[in-house]
Amino acid sequence: MALSGNCRFWIITGVLFFTLFSISQQACKFPDWYHGEFYSQEKGQGKKTFIQEDLWGNFRCRELIIMNETVNKLTGAKNAIISVTHESCHKCIYVLYRTENVLQYKSGDCFTSSVSLGEPGKCRIYRPASDQLMTLYRLKIRTVSCKTTFEGMYHFTYEINEGGGGICNSKDSIIRACQEPGSPYVDNQLFLMTYGKCRGVTNSKFQQFRFQCMGSWYGDDGFMYAGIANTVANEDRARFKCLLTKKDQNPTDNKFLWVRSQYSECSLLSGIYEGYERLVVQPVPPVTSYVQPSCNLPTNLTGTWYHVGEYDSDVVINDTHIYFKTKFDEFSYEEQYFSCQQTLGTRYLMTKITVGKCEMDFVCFDILPRHHSIVRFRIGKPNRLTQDEEQDKDYLLKKFRQSCTWQAFVLNRDDYDWKYDYLIFNPPTPIPCPIGGRYRFIQFGHDNERYKTRIRGVTDKPRVQVDCRHIESEAKSCTKDMTKMEIDAEYCETVDYRGRPIGEYDESDHVLKCVGYWMEDLRSYLITYDDEDAVSNFRCWVYERITWTEVILSRGVRGKCKRSQTAHSSEASDGVSLKLEMHESERLYDDCPQRFDPGYDPYKKPMTIYVLNSSFKNTAFSLLVLIMAFAALLNLNL
Repeated sequence: MALSGNCRFWIITGVLFFTLFSISQQACKFPDWYHGEFYSQEKGQGKKTFIQEDLWGNFRCRELIIMNETVNKLTGAKNAIISVTHESCHKCIYVLYRTENVLQYKSGDCFTSSVSLGEPGKCRIYRPASDQLMTLYRLKIRTVSCKTTFEGMYHFTYEINEGGGGICNSKDSIIRACQEPGSPYVDNQLFLMTYGKCRGVTNSKFQQFRFQCMGSWYGDDGFMYAGIANTVANEDRARFKCLLTKKDQNPTDNKFLWVRSQYSECSLLSGIYEGYERLVVQPVPPVTSYVQPSCNLPTNLTGTWYHVGEYDSDVVINDTHIYFKTKFDEFSYEEQYFSCQQTLGTRYLMTKITVGKCEMDFVCFDILPRHHSIVRFRIGKPNRLTQDEEQDKDYLLKKFRQSCTWQAFVLNRDDYDWKYDYLIFNPPTPIPCPIGGRYRFIQFGHDNERYKTRIRGVTDKPRVQVDCRHIESEAKSCTKDMTKMEIDAEYCETVDYRGRPIGEYDESDHVLKCVGYWMEDLRSYLITYDDEDAVSNFRCWVYERITWTEVILSRGVRGKCKRSQTAHSSEASDGVSLKLEMHESERLYDDCPQRFDPGYDPYKKPMTIYVLNSSFKNTAFSLLVLIMAFAALLNLNL
């Protein structure tokens, strides 16, 4: 039977409508990173939500907007806003992807009519605040490393916000999160939290928990959150916990404040002081028997030193131990302890532990004899002690052969382009400078790094009753005090008719104290100390004598010279902040003779004889002249 045109129209329209509706329904599918069964605590009651391809619990996906911002680059996970419907309830859900195991969402109000994304008053597009979000925890937890939450050994004090208790500070309260690299076990995913009991604190307890990490994230409020799960909890309500901290707390002693929720709600944590349980966490060294020393370091190394590396470090050395305190910034730092175990020549096998870490390593120090206020050294590659090696009674001897072989001090055995690192005695003991005399100099470098005139209580210009016709930049180290190098950016060079200087107001702008010098790889290095230097008290120089009367120097940015820096360097790419070209300029009455020591033998001591009841020093040559004069006088008398 033939159909009329009107009937065919309605049939085609119905088919198209059904097809478009089916396509629309199929297009609204939740991404894979949302799928799974989750637990949440809402209005004091536990709730389980099963998210499938197009279902959020009982609600079916109607419309979906995926945000452009990628939260997890590995999985490509992103946040979303979805419009869902169930029976006569139509609403919007704002979903924030936090980790592979944690989602946060805010559910909008129910409307009897359909809701479109972006509709004012019903489903506007925005990002909810942290205290408006419900937290979903995946029931079948996926593997997540604990490194972003806790890593290492920590001591903590705790205060529970109920029962009228107080702060419990017990030595037994320890967090142990020791993740072994490449470990096949679950130690990368778990950490142990042991609570110690305190006398007088009623709600303190001695109890150990084993938590599994579920990942951490940063909220829009600037706080860092972390989800953890108690592996032995009997019910989901007590299983999931939420932690909160703030990374920029700027502590002076490496202590960080944390708060923990009683159950799973993150919205109840409003700051590092507001939560069910308040924690103060501080790194501690691991417990090991290998800190006990079995050899001694050189006695002249004892004291406080300064190490210039990637970060500034304070170093304290005694007869058996070396302590490094490395500052990463103004507030955070790292502490390391080295204990002497075996020694041979200049090589010392040490055990190394880092405060807040779980590992104990064997490293080898190659320490040269001290000269001036400098100790040069190298550190070899670290080696772990395996359980099989620990059973061997000669394990120290084998570790020495492994860690202190000369090849262990470089990453590549064919790498010959290395240099010694060094420690600087702090405060340093000044020594006679290797460069002596009076020089005029020309400086090259950034304007902020150049030496400039600093007036110490005297008007700069004009100088009263001083007709200064010639001004030079002066650098000198004279016999009056050979341990200092005095630099004056604008010195009055004019002399009177007797050849004496007329600049009575001239005073050195910078006074550098020489700390130590040596030659390495045919380059002469000098360390100076200036307590008025705004960048670094210690500076490293590379110096070279060009002619009998000319010396050039390049100054490092701080107390360490780069491997590529030479005396001719003037570029910042070589780590140079300033270059000086100095030309000898001694005048008649300056009493400032030239001297130069390239540092071939930094252990050589100057032959100086101090004469009692005299204000000057006589060298060995002067003593020889006196002896010859005395002998000549005896011959005349005879």
